[in-house]
Amino acid sequence: MKKKLIGITIFGDSIIKYQKNKIIYNWSSKVAKKLKKKTNIRLKFKVKSVVGINSNGLLKIITKILDKNFVNDIALIQIGINDSWHYKSLKGKACVPIKDFKKNLIKIKSKCKNFGYKKIIFLNYHRLLNSRREINGKTLNENLRKYNLEIKSFCKKHKVDLIDIQKLTKKIKNICLPLPDGIHLNNKGTKIYSNLITNFLLKILNEKK
Repeated sequence: MKKKLIGITIFGDSIIKYQKNKIIYNWSSKVAKKLKKKTNIRLKFKVKSVVGINSNGLLKIITKILDKNFVNDIALIQIGINDSWHYKSLKGKACVPIKDFKKNLIKIKSKCKNFGYKKIIFLNYHRLLNSRREINGKTLNENLRKYNLEIKSFCKKHKVDLIDIQKLTKKIKNICLPLPDGIHLNNKGTKIYSNLITNFLLKILNEKK
């Protein structure tokens, strides 16, 4: 008897997948490889990461990412870091204010539900190496912290699964690309992310056996 196929869609910003100097840092591909080695469940993956995208931008393209013809079992979403940036052109305000970000998370969840996803999982973010101060006088990490907390609060309130990257990597150092980047994951960070996410997904997949 042919085993049931389970589809996993991973989408969000460039923390998922980033290329620099022809080197690709991609936790999603590592997760796919690890899961296929550690389970005999038939798996199909779809991945979409967009450099610089925030939750407003994601909502504009989400129906192009999601596909009712795909096997829509698990959605894994990482979004928010670009929402937290503060620009001079916005007169010190966040790229996506926290109140709008909160609404966008609800909309993203709703879109996934409409496409038939049975399990929806959000990720928050690691501590950044880049410590520059933004136009509002706060560091990148100080601004990002509000969005990390909002993702956590949203997941708890709406009974959505969370992989709490912020908490799980809090004591781990040197997981970002060196400055002037200091934001995207290096090889160590990519490996740590993939291990944490693989272990989380394995528990879900084992429940589906």
